[in-house]
Parts: sequence; C-alpha cells; structure tokens
Amino acid sequence: MLGRQRDLDAMHDALGAWLAMKRPGEKLTLSPPVAPKAGISNETFLVDLDGPRGHERLVVRVQPTDFLVFPEYDLMRQARVVQSLAGSGVPVPHVRWIEPDTSHLGAPFYVMDRIEGEVPSEVPPYHAFGWCVDATPERRARLWWSGIDRLAAIHAVDWRARGLDFLGVPADGPSALDAQLDWWARYLAWVGGPPQPVLATALGWLREHRYVPRRISLCWGDARLPNLMFRDDDVVAVLDWEMAFLGDPEADVGWWIFLDWATSEGYGFPRLSGFPDAEETIRGYEARARVRVEHPLYQEIFAAFRFGIIMARIALRLQEIGAPTPTEHFETDNVATQRLAMLLGLPPPGGQRDVIRLDEVTVRVQFHLTGPGGGSWYVLSRSGEATRHDGTVDDAAVTVTASAADWDAIQTGRLDRTEAFLGGRLRVDGDLSLLMQLEQAISRLARPTC
Repeated sequence: MLGRQRDLDAMHDALGAWLAMKRPGEKLTLSPPVAPKAGISNETFLVDLDGPRGHERLVVRVQPTDFLVFPEYDLMRQARVVQSLAGSGVPVPHVRWIEPDTSHLGAPFYVMDRIEGEVPSEVPPYHAFGWCVDATPERRARLWWSGIDRLAAIHAVDWRARGLDFLGVPADGPSALDAQLDWWARYLAWVGGPPQPVLATALGWLREHRYVPRRISLCWGDARLPNLMFRDDDVVAVLDWEMAFLGDPEADVGWWIFLDWATSEGYGFPRLSGFPDAEETIRGYEARARVRVEHPLYQEIFAAFRFGIIMARIALRLQEIGAPTPTEHFETDNVATQRLAMLLGLPPPGGQRDVIRLDEVTVRVQFHLTGPGGGSWYVLSRSGEATRHDGTVDDAAVTVTASAADWDAIQTGRLDRTEAFLGGRLRVDGDLSLLMQLEQAISRLARPTC
C-alpha cells in the first residue's frame, strides 16, 4: 500500500457497528477484515458475516485518502458503474450497500458480494508467477479469449439504457477523444516532478494524429487479465472499474495488448506460450465485436502514454517513502517511456531491455534472512533448472534481504509481497525482472524458516 495502512481492529469495530445499523435486530458476527493484496489505487478488504441469514462472504472497498494515484478519485462512481451493469451480460459482483458518509470508516465505501474464483497474478506478473505459469498453452488461450469475449460484451452494453451517462456523454465523436487527451494532460501536469520529454512528445503526437471515433461505448479503462476472475477457465467477474469512461472502445483493446506486453517482454522476460499475440488478439476481438480496429498504433501509444503518467506518479511516491525503484530515474525511465521512445523514434530514456530467457542463462539469487531462524542461502538457476544452496555467492544477479519471520509470512501468504516491498520489509537489490521470473521456482524451494 502506498498510503498509510488502516487500523484493521478499528475498522472491524466500525464496520460491525455500521452493519448492525443495516441489519437492526439481527445478531451478527463479523470476521476480522483481511486485505487480499496490497492495492495501489484502492483499499479492498474481505470479511465474513454470520447471522440469521447464514454465512455471507463480502468485499469492502474503501476510498483511499492518504495517497491518490489519480488526481480525482470517486469511489461512488465506481460502485454506480458496477450497479448499472447488473444483468447486462457483463459479470460483475452484486453491490449490497453504498456508503458515502465518511464518519464510519473515515472515507466513503461500498460493500459487495464476494465471488469465488482465480485471478491471474499481478505482482509478480502472470507471465512469471502463479497458476498461469503452470497452465497448459491450451488453457491459457481459453483464459485469454474468455477475457476478450467479456471485453466485447462490455463494449456492446447499451450505456444510455443502463443510465451510464453520468460518466460524461461526449457531445460528438471528436470531443470524446479530446476529452480523454485533455484529462490525461491535466493528470500529467498534476503529477509534477522532473520534465517528461517522452510523455510530452507522445501527447503532442496523440493530438496531432487524433481521429473521429467510429463509435462511442462504455470502456472498462483498465482492461487486463489480473482484473478478471475465472472459474473453470471462464470469466465470472470483471473487476476494478475506477478508470471507466465513455469513448472509443479501441482504447480498451490497446490497453489490454500494451499491458500484457509491458508485464512480460517489457520487463525483460518472454511471454508464456498459448496467449495470442497482438495481431491475433485484434482479429479475435474484431470477430467478436463485429467491428474493425482501425487505429492499433494510436491505441498502443495512447496506452503507453497513460501508463507512463501512472508510473511517474507511483515513482515519485516511492521516492517519498524511501522505497527502492527498478531504475535510478523511474519516473522518466520505465517500461512505458521506453516503449513510447521506440514507437516514436526517440532516444530511449534508459535503453530498451533485452528479453532474458532463463533456459539460456545461469543466474544466482542471494537471500539474507535476518533474526531468529535466519541465515544466508542462494538459488542457482542454470538453463532453467533451479536449485537451492546454503551460503553466499559473490556474483549474484539479485540480492533479497528480509527478516526470517517476514519471509516466512510472504511464502505462506500471510504477508503480501508488494506490501512488504513497499513497506521496506523486503529489500531487493539487482535485476528485479530476473527475480520475478524466478519467483515460481523460489516459492517451491523456500522452506519455512520459523
């Protein structure tokens, strides 16, 4: 979490009191809130509620107050989007309650039903860690196309009939694109920090090459696999609607393709086989949506531009809290600005990362675990085969330092690795992309230390 961590005991008491008002006269038992992951732009908690109506599994989403990724954050708007999509053919959780009053949890929040399923790993990316790595290529293809099916379904929603005009109805085709570019330009100015020559050039290119969208639809805004929940390889929930807007649906296709590239080859490691490439994805989307994607280059540049602004905001926050960053000047040198430089013919800010295939190299990752039960050991990966060894090595590509207790908590799922990293409890020195590629093997080799 990039903001201050919430007092979960206080939240439990306040949420219990609030639920008692919603269910007067019922004897209720509320489980302690659990954060499923370290969110960046939102706070999400899981709770179980027991009472006369049985066992209810709920999700509570709270509007952040300490650190905002976006200059404007309206949690009520997100909840209204999800409510509006109920019964639309786009699978979303059922929203139970929306609470705008900040007196209960210190910020607005909403409560929705919890849906059971699998979500592809976000950090480390699903190309390097989690159940997608263990899946067959055929299964990965099914997951991908199920996601594209839902993307086409989102774009087919009759947003007027669903009352989604509160997202801002464009006056005409040109104004829809201009409104998006203007919003992101204001966001870039709001971020501040050092000059952003690559992002400024990209914005100029996007304005110069803007076009009239052929259609206006509901756009998800954050279309990517880790925002989907699967069961039996089919999407059962489309999550995270904070970036939703009315505009050209091609933008969602571009974001999907760019984010998949950015979290694989962009980080320096190969994509998993079975996931269709960009061209095949576009053709598949066109067949499902029955429209042509006419501006794929524009959408890739637009996606990289938007992601670059988000990265700049996060990078500056990481500097504020003293957290390590993947590059020395991460706010201007990141996967988005590197991609934009390549697409626009600009000097790369930090050099384009070469794809490193573990089956072609030898890599050593050193671990130093402190405190009771600690010690030093390293993982040796030679031609894709990883083994564990006690002691230290001098030529480690990555060095990981944590307390033995925190390391054990990370491996058993009691401590989110991103939260540990951002909170300074997990230190990583060296090539972070190599560590992400080896996370799956490291998890298998790591044995409890406490």
